[in-house]
Amino acid sequence: MNYERFDHDIQWTKKSIFLVNMSKEITPYFSQLASDGIEKYLAQGKKICILVNKKWYAGGIICHACGSIPKCKHCSVSISYHKIESWETIGLCHICKTQYNVPTTCPTCHSTKIKNFGLWTQKVAEYLQNEYHQDALIVESETVNSPNKIKKITEQISQHQIIIWTSLLATPPNNINFDLIIFLNADLGLNIPDYTSAERNFYFLYEAFVKHPTANFIVQSFNPDQYSIRNACRMSKEKFYKEDNTFRNVNGYPPFGELCVILYKNEIEESLYTKVDTLHKDLLYLKEKYELKDIEIYSTPPLIYKMFGKYRYNIILKWPNVRQFMDIIFTKLNLAKKGFKVDWMAETIV
Repeated sequence: MNYERFDHDIQWTKKSIFLVNMSKEITPYFSQLASDGIEKYLAQGKKICILVNKKWYAGGIICHACGSIPKCKHCSVSISYHKIESWETIGLCHICKTQYNVPTTCPTCHSTKIKNFGLWTQKVAEYLQNEYHQDALIVESETVNSPNKIKKITEQISQHQIIIWTSLLATPPNNINFDLIIFLNADLGLNIPDYTSAERNFYFLYEAFVKHPTANFIVQSFNPDQYSIRNACRMSKEKFYKEDNTFRNVNGYPPFGELCVILYKNEIEESLYTKVDTLHKDLLYLKEKYELKDIEIYSTPPLIYKMFGKYRYNIILKWPNVRQFMDIIFTKLNLAKKGFKVDWMAETIV
């Protein structure tokens, strides 16, 4: 059996949460339990919601000959692909919105062995149409960002059995109750290399469980033992924070330490390296001069290295009292005039 079951009583309603180990499934997208659940609930005329972390059709294209992935020329992200109203597929950078043609061969090695990757909202809708002959409704942030739009989408939701959401509404639409909610990939938020990833992932799951008391849930994960996922399925804030605080304490992250992120951006990559390297050496010198042995200082690129044509690099400072060191830095170094952006009490390192 590739899943565990967690039963809860919420608001006088019994609900079941099924945590599926996707590493033991045949397909990487819909588990056998999810496929069986969709068939069962459709046959019973019940309403299904599928949570997909990304909108549009596919996350990108990969060449199976050389492994290259086409990226935006202005941003260091893969070009995403989505279908417009004419059902034509176009490439689009989700940051700067630059449009690209869909390649028929690999731009690097010219091989024809290219395939798109990622199961995003439009592709999920296409899959459901092919497998279950169901016209699913896609609900995205752009369709629920005003009261009038929410009213309109609520009417549309009532006319469809399957709803695909990129994120849950803060409050479920009035008079709309889902019977089954499927998290297609509960791990995706954990792929961000940040100390707050587990907390965000926990609440993404936990709040869905609380705000949809009449629904049963299928949570698909390639890492079902990860503490944010497991404790969300247990619906235990206490156990989650106990484990998360242990992780933060051991590594000196807030609230057990202070974090400062200094960001520098430049259109010329060589100039970026020169500026960051010079500042990094200056900081190490001040650290030694003032005998602050325990402070951590290191440079690292952010999650997205290039945005809107500018390269980006971070210097991270971590210590129980970073503000003390920052007072020294602002006295000795003129960071603002040198083009550095300083986040004194950073809540993220990406």
